[in-house]
Amino acid sequence: MVRRRAALLCAGLLVATAVVPAFGERPQPAVVTAAGAPAPLAYVLSRHGQVQVLDPADSTVRAEVDTGAWATGAAVSPDGTRVYVVNGYAGVITAVDPLVGKVVGRIHTGAQLARAALHPNGERLYVTGSGVVAVVDTRGFNLVAAVRVGRQPQGIAVAPDGDLVFVANSQDGTVTVVDTKSSSPVATIPVGGLPQNVAISPDGSAVYVSTLEVSDRSGTVTLIDPQTNRVRWSQKVGRGAGSVAVTPDGERVYVALDGEIAVLDTTTYEVTHVQRDARSLAIPPGDRRVFLACGKTTTVLDGTDNAVLTTFHHSALDSTPLHDNGRGFDAVAVLFAGNR
Repeated sequence: MVRRRAALLCAGLLVATAVVPAFGERPQPAVVTAAGAPAPLAYVLSRHGQVQVLDPADSTVRAEVDTGAWATGAAVSPDGTRVYVVNGYAGVITAVDPLVGKVVGRIHTGAQLARAALHPNGERLYVTGSGVVAVVDTRGFNLVAAVRVGRQPQGIAVAPDGDLVFVANSQDGTVTVVDTKSSSPVATIPVGGLPQNVAISPDGSAVYVSTLEVSDRSGTVTLIDPQTNRVRWSQKVGRGAGSVAVTPDGERVYVALDGEIAVLDTTTYEVTHVQRDARSLAIPPGDRRVFLACGKTTTVLDGTDNAVLTTFHHSALDSTPLHDNGRGFDAVAVLFAGNR
């Protein structure tokens, strides 16, 4: 199996850069964000390591790249010129240029990896795996540090000011806080259960952690105060504990659960549910929409009422050479430039 993965990584890359309709309906009008800026590109990651650059405004795929190995995480540079894919089981971090649609670098770590997050300035990439956070200098695309954290670190997020990184240690029931200037841990916060994912409010005032209980798969969202590194409250949200996203105003937290989405009001702690089965979810910076990675499709919700705005069918590209390997496109994450 190791030899097979290595062969995949060394094989020639199949890239489709043509602009192709992402679904069969007429293109929708351009969507404008709350800030009045054009809608951002969405970078959709597949389980098998493919990346689609999706323009939600006109329902086209701008480029697609196959990184050649199973993907467990990814991050997009602030200017959208790089996508960093974590080929977790192969122990590889792959740099993709989405503008030209090709792989431009690889780092072979020799360790199993999990998730990734970028510093707001785009110069440092943080990748969890094997009890550490690997720190990558994105300018030279090389490893510069390895920070020891807890057991089996998974979710990771960087504070908006770039000073701190928060890491969910799934086997320790803790969150490690890492100082980015010294690349060293500065605090360990007990949250209980199996911490899975981390999201930080846009203003940096709250850190949200999704946690899973093994006994009954119940999910909890815990709020950490980054000023004191203490837990302020925890709230049950349903069954499961997937990815977490915070609305631009910080008033709601979305969590991917087993077969549904939880929407948590951060003031009243009231939880409502949306019956959508998503592998993960994301909210573009300054945007009211919520993007759900749902395997063969990406579904977009209106964050004001959680109604479905549109659905993108990734199978529209199944006839391109990229899909001749028979794996198809299985969306597991949606990312945006500027998301941490």
